[in-house]
Amino acid sequence: MNAVLVKNAHVYAPENLGRNDILLVNDKIAALAPNITLPACLEPALMLDAEGRAAVPGFIDAHVHITGGGGEAGFHTQVPPLPLSVPLSGGVTTLGGLLGTDGVTRHVDNVLAKACSLEEEGLSTFIMTGGYPLPSPTITGSVTRDFACVSKVRGGKIAIADHRVAPVSAAQLAALATDVRVGGMLRGIVGMLIIHIGAAPEGLARIFEVIEQCPYLARHLIATHINRSPQAFDQAMLLARRGGFMDVSSGLNNATLGPDTLKPSTAIAVALRSGVPPEQILMSSDGNGSAARYDDQGHVESLVASDPRTLCAEFRDCVLAEGLSMTQALAPITSNVAKAFSLFPAKGALTVGSDADVLVLAADLRPWSLFAKGRHMLHEGRVLCKGTFEE
Repeated sequence: MNAVLVKNAHVYAPENLGRNDILLVNDKIAALAPNITLPACLEPALMLDAEGRAAVPGFIDAHVHITGGGGEAGFHTQVPPLPLSVPLSGGVTTLGGLLGTDGVTRHVDNVLAKACSLEEEGLSTFIMTGGYPLPSPTITGSVTRDFACVSKVRGGKIAIADHRVAPVSAAQLAALATDVRVGGMLRGIVGMLIIHIGAAPEGLARIFEVIEQCPYLARHLIATHINRSPQAFDQAMLLARRGGFMDVSSGLNNATLGPDTLKPSTAIAVALRSGVPPEQILMSSDGNGSAARYDDQGHVESLVASDPRTLCAEFRDCVLAEGLSMTQALAPITSNVAKAFSLFPAKGALTVGSDADVLVLAADLRPWSLFAKGRHMLHEGRVLCKGTFEE
């Protein structure tokens, strides 16, 4: 039996619980209380003194190109697959994998295999079926069947308002969202549809057409990359007020996408201060995806890979630069996303019975020590476990 006792931590669950100890037994949180005394059957256990540090749920990054994104400027611009050490160094214990622009040389099957690989190496993973175009690429030949028959599938993916896909009608988007909804119902979860928002002026217009006719679909819709422009951001806040989700991309900023891009931490702070329901705000990294700038002819002018570790960096800025509380800054990358994808309270929370995904932060809010399903993965900022072929 594997036991870990984290002592003297200031616990944010993500609610502020004050000073507590956390007992991990195997892959679950067994106790959370002040001054926990170990029963004899659990000794010896790993003891970690977190005095002066915060303990929070392991971060959940629901938008990661785990097989690599990119490729828009030739095969040499394909981003490599995600190594295990990268999300760990950013405090991530659960991630969602999905396709990007390239659904030809990469496929949902590859995403599933890579998700299983990362799970075997210590992370918790789920995936999105589908990709940029319609009809959606799938594993079984049907989006609904993927949900029903492939346990890792918790979401779908599509791109709109983007020159890399044909225009999508409101009817097509509603049909896909319905497939996702029904597939989730068959599994007993809420199926989610991640909608990539491109740079075209229409922005989220198709989404509003869908929820005008089918308001019950709003709960299933996540508009992502919404900090790419002020227009997309304003539309996304309206979507969140109408029951959908706005997903801020931590990997998109002035340096990666251009001067119109809203800084992710600022976007979250503005949304909260504008009265957007806090539970409808998410943040993901777009990790290993390509942030590309195009000229008027559609040629790539610059191309960089989004860094998954920006999720933690923007969380820090939410607190240190924007003045948000720890709970406000944590919710979009812990409890909010866990609830959206029907993972709560196993994920996104520190409570008895939750998975033993615990991140201990240093005083400057950088990852100090990390447990994923009870396994010690990072300590004093140094990754303890690397992927099978990492040096």
